[in-house]
Amino acid sequence: MGTNITFDETKYNQLIKVMDDLEYSLLHNATTSDTVWLDDSFTLQPGKQHWQPAVDLVTKGQKFGASVAAQNETLRQAIVKFRNALVEAKSVFKDHSDLANYEIGKFVAEFPDFNAGGGLTGGGTGPK
Repeated sequence: MGTNITFDETKYNQLIKVMDDLEYSLLHNATTSDTVWLDDSFTLQPGKQHWQPAVDLVTKGQKFGASVAAQNETLRQAIVKFRNALVEAKSVFKDHSDLANYEIGKFVAEFPDFNAGGGLTGGGTGPK
């Protein structure tokens, strides 16, 4: 016998808060500190270098820092997009007494940001 899947708004709001906290951390803490910035200004050697291996190390450090900053921003944007989708979809969860019988295809069509991985398609109903 299938279980009736119901909406727990308190836990849903906690999930939204976790997404907010994660986004804040990525924006303000992940690539910066009082002494180090992980962006294209990141250096592994002080001052101007003249020895070629040290110059290469500085260049690679800057590329590494820039890559970390770019990946951090990509991740932050994905989290914001998902968080916003959570907020937008809240009404669907509140309006249906049994989410197991809500059509996944309809949900994905209305809230495509939940389908970023592409795995939720079709017009069937959820698990029973």
